[in-house]
Amino acid sequence: MNDKIIKGIYTIVDPGETNNIFKLCSDLAKSGISIIQYRDKKNNFEDKVTISKNIKLICDKYNITFIVNDSPILAKEVKADGVHIGQNDNSIEYCKTIMNTNQIIGTSNNNINEINASITQGVNYMAIGKVFETSTMGKLDRNIVGLNLIKEAHKLSDIPIVGIGGINIDNASSVIDSGADSICVVSAIIKSQNPIDSLNKFNEILNN
Repeated sequence: MNDKIIKGIYTIVDPGETNNIFKLCSDLAKSGISIIQYRDKKNNFEDKVTISKNIKLICDKYNITFIVNDSPILAKEVKADGVHIGQNDNSIEYCKTIMNTNQIIGTSNNNINEINASITQGVNYMAIGKVFETSTMGKLDRNIVGLNLIKEAHKLSDIPIVGIGGINIDNASSVIDSGADSICVVSAIIKSQNPIDSLNKFNEILNN
């Protein structure tokens, strides 16, 4: 098992959402981000490998967990810490057959049935959401689950939980209080006028 644990601030970077993905990752890494997920729906596999390897170098330098979105093949190729899959992506079992045993698998979960399936199949963390309203990075069609689903999942299993979707400075503490081990914050950091200042504020909330 990978010795990196799921906690703290988790964010998702997408080359389509930033002018310089490497500078963004480097700035976040220096400022206390805990987990970076690389999401890329446009580039070909070779370009994804190149981008991933460069992000991984940054994450390794600062001991940050590096997750690849969707592709266990890419995760294995670049020796990422793990892969994150949605309900319509590759299956958990398929990821286990492709990746090394020390690589972790995270899943997106939008209801209790999906959570139970993730628990049964032995994932390493469960992202639950969208907790609040958001349309960021393909989440427009997800149902809002609120905080209760996180509370239910927390009672069912000790698998780490990542709260995701519409999390901001005002509601972040409520997500942690509901049982989340980590919060995934995208727009409130990546699209803010000062991403590093925003990240610092979220870390202050977690530390308190």
